[in-house]
Amino acid sequence: MACLEAMAIVKKLGLEPRRTIRVVFWVNEENGSRGGAAYRQWVGDQIGNHVAAIEMDGGAERPVGYGLSIHGAKDDVMNRALARARGIGKLLDGIGAGEMTKGGGGADIAPLMALGVPGFGHRTVGLRYFEWHHSEADTLDKIDPKEFRLNVASLAVLAYVLAEMNERIDA
Repeated sequence: MACLEAMAIVKKLGLEPRRTIRVVFWVNEENGSRGGAAYRQWVGDQIGNHVAAIEMDGGAERPVGYGLSIHGAKDDVMNRALARARGIGKLLDGIGAGEMTKGGGGADIAPLMALGVPGFGHRTVGLRYFEWHHSEADTLDKIDPKEFRLNVASLAVLAYVLAEMNERIDA
């Protein structure tokens, strides 16, 4: 829901990035990752139009930043992409979510990343989420509204900037 709300904010602000931003609600990650595979199949030959994929799968505690992975990228490409990501991260420093590190993505976007799409994994402080993750206690009351808004803001900024950049982050 944070990703959907992030795009609602982009829309409310009247921002129109040069590239399409798509929010996808994945299914079946825990039982074969069929959702990610089905999306990859649906995309078909248009996979080359994907400049990045962002996965938020670790809860909505206070965000700290993102990890970036580009499968098969040579060191110079990865280092250049990470430097660009850190430039985006500076926009998020004010809310404490600007840390950009190597190593990101996730199971849902793995089929895209396997074909070279840069993958960003959303990162939080991770203090309590796995105490209730995939349990009956995993309910909306665990989400701090302020921390949720910070996640929404960081997702909106990252997605918008990636969609608006003159060239791909891995160019």
